[in-house]
Amino acid sequence: MEPPPTEDVSRMPDPAKDRSSGPGQMSPEELAAFEHRVSDLGERLDKVKAQQKADAQADLDAETRGRGMAYGMRMSAELVGAVIVGGFIGIGLDWLLGTKPWLFLLFFVLGFAAGVLNVVRAYERMQAEIRAQTGGRLGPTVRDDED
Repeated sequence: MEPPPTEDVSRMPDPAKDRSSGPGQMSPEELAAFEHRVSDLGERLDKVKAQQKADAQADLDAETRGRGMAYGMRMSAELVGAVIVGGFIGIGLDWLLGTKPWLFLLFFVLGFAAGVLNVVRAYERMQAEIRAQTGGRLGPTVRDDED
């Protein structure tokens, strides 16, 4: 078996000892080009970071709009559901007790009140979530005629 070929390994110059413009040192032109590349890279990184931040904000805005639509559908379903349930309870009690249409009207109104109460509670929860998410800032302030 042959021994591995020997490589010519020379020591790198110690930058602390060698401050001349000899091998291992960059010329002023090379240093200027290097600094230009570093600043160009920094600018490109800043652009990428800004684009990522804008994309994340756009995703968050779309999610918030979707959540608002879901809340609206849920609130309307709760309101309609409460009125319908109240009406059916009233119809059932009227049929059992023979008090047509008084219990129907009473439970219809009670169902409507319960639906409105559910909508108000859901709205308050939604506002609390938005306030926690945005820190209370719901948009830019707009100057009015009095300012």
